[in-house]
Amino acid sequence: MFLLLLFLLAAAVSSQAADAYDSTYINTLNMTDAEIAEVYGIDSTKIQVKPTRQELQEDKEPEYVMREYNHREQVIVGVSVMLCVALAMVMMNNYNPMR
Repeated sequence: MFLLLLFLLAAAVSSQAADAYDSTYINTLNMTDAEIAEVYGIDSTKIQVKPTRQELQEDKEPEYVMREYNHREQVIVGVSVMLCVALAMVMMNNYNPMR
């Protein structure tokens, strides 16, 4: 009985919090910038307009990293990994060539 009472009390408190949140919600979808500033109390003279990250990067020349690939080394590593996998299959007795 006590748990039921506690549950009902918690539900009432959470619904009051949700109602308080909903009453402060303002839909600014169809408002102009001046109306939004009036609602939220934003002073447009104090807002600092900074360049975006894209604007900061536009002036720089792109930097490319030239990568040297050693294909022989890649082949040797790949073959050794595949041999280890084949050896593991034989040791676990999952590979039966007689089938």
